[in-house]
Amino acid sequence: MSTVIHRSATGFVWRREAGPLAPTPLRPADVSLPESATESASEDGVRLVPGQAVGKSRLYRVRGWESLATRLLRDGVHGDVETPLYGLGRVLRALHACTAPTSVTEPPRGWLRLDQWLSGRARVPRAASAGIELRRQLGVRRWDTLREWCDRVLADNEGALAHGGPGLGSVVVGADAAADVLVGEDLGTAPWYFDLGWVVGELVELKWYSNGSQQDWQPLIEALFRGYGRDLGAEWNRMASLRIALHLHDYTAYVARNPEELTRYADFLGFLIDL
Repeated sequence: MSTVIHRSATGFVWRREAGPLAPTPLRPADVSLPESATESASEDGVRLVPGQAVGKSRLYRVRGWESLATRLLRDGVHGDVETPLYGLGRVLRALHACTAPTSVTEPPRGWLRLDQWLSGRARVPRAASAGIELRRQLGVRRWDTLREWCDRVLADNEGALAHGGPGLGSVVVGADAAADVLVGEDLGTAPWYFDLGWVVGELVELKWYSNGSQQDWQPLIEALFRGYGRDLGAEWNRMASLRIALHLHDYTAYVARNPEELTRYADFLGFLIDL
């Protein structure tokens, strides 16, 4: 994903566009969002912001200049980062209550990429090669476990309208805890736990990547669950493992293949799968 940020008279404009290697275009952005999700005067100041389609790009008019992912990577768990995560959980719950438009009938794009990778059908050669190596390092049992978990999500027919990619890189923050959640690029139908698990996976990965403490990072996950009004239960590691595996695929496919990083991630994924 390519992102360009400009200052505007009322805030900032984020212009996002799928990269040249992206296997599919951005999803249509024609969903009607509930007021509970888009109301800027909400108790936590967090709202969903749908993109405006401009050619192959999406324009988002937002209040902030950096993502929550950038802030956490740079500063760690400092300042009020629980509020935007609570708000993210709340607006995801509101989104899931919407009726999916007729144009949204497939699972989110990311889950289709993961399914192709775990099934040996990756479209980018270096990602396919990395998949073979990851399977070797994880072992057949763990690799098959990942495939089974992915298949279960795809087969769950109780799907709702899902954000499809509610990553911390799509949560735009500014000077305070208010946040704008970019939405529309990856809309799909998926069970409720798909979006929630996506965020948990990113938080777990960031905590591991930054060598953070459980005491500091766990409250962020709990804030997300409070906002949503439901948690993932004892099987949280399944969705976290799948999200991290997808991140590894996307980095390898669209950025670079790094054998040392692949080994680090294989060790961490093996730990999560075995929990």
